[in-house]
Amino acid sequence: MIVDIHTHIFPPKFVEERERLAAHDPQFGAMYASEKAIMATAEDLRESMRTAGVSVSVVCGFWWQDPELAAEHAQYLGDVAAQSDGSMIAFAPTFDRPDRCAGIGEVRLPDHAEFPATDAPMLVHCSEEVGHLYPGKSGGLSPGGLWRLLQAQPRARVIAAHWGAGFPFFGLMPEVARILEEGRLLVDTAATSYLYQPEVFRRGIELIGTRNIAWGSDYPLRSQSVDLGQARDALRTDGEINAILGGNAARFLGLEG
Repeated sequence: MIVDIHTHIFPPKFVEERERLAAHDPQFGAMYASEKAIMATAEDLRESMRTAGVSVSVVCGFWWQDPELAAEHAQYLGDVAAQSDGSMIAFAPTFDRPDRCAGIGEVRLPDHAEFPATDAPMLVHCSEEVGHLYPGKSGGLSPGGLWRLLQAQPRARVIAAHWGAGFPFFGLMPEVARILEEGRLLVDTAATSYLYQPEVFRRGIELIGTRNIAWGSDYPLRSQSVDLGQARDALRTDGEINAILGGNAARFLGLEG
């Protein structure tokens, strides 16, 4: 089973109203005002999954400032998941999670104190404090913020996007290692090629182990086919491939069996 733990889709209506939404929500505008920024629908993702050989995708939307937009987007994602025969798992772009959404995300909040307590899995945008700037880099948790969230919420189950903004290095600290052993944290690989050299897979495995990393493409920012191929090339053993490309996500999301 190949699981993409990090994708984004929009209702067709939102795609058509890109210009209005970009003017309404500055953070959305910073990322999607340009027509070069692809906005995909569920049907686009289905075709991508067929082409890439992806079994299951976690589908997120956008973390809107307007609660009505967030609710409408969450409803769309829940409907898509309900009609997908299990091939799409919806994460709501709001903490007011509808029943048909299995998790929450991609959360874009820079302060861990803004996160209400929940035991639903959360995909959390993480922002590197160093390196080049790019649309969408800001607005997430730093490695320190991620740590404070995990400390403040002992029941939190977090998928830390984009290699947790470098968080795996801290896996060498005993207190972080304990959280990893508890199974409360998974680090995803979304947009790896835009951020890091391919060696990040090897370094990540050395620091936090194969069990704590899950492949995510950040589709449609990244092609699922291309990103999956690059991830396979970076992994050395069948065990690494099976775990990182699907097994770890399946375990974390309760898809096993």
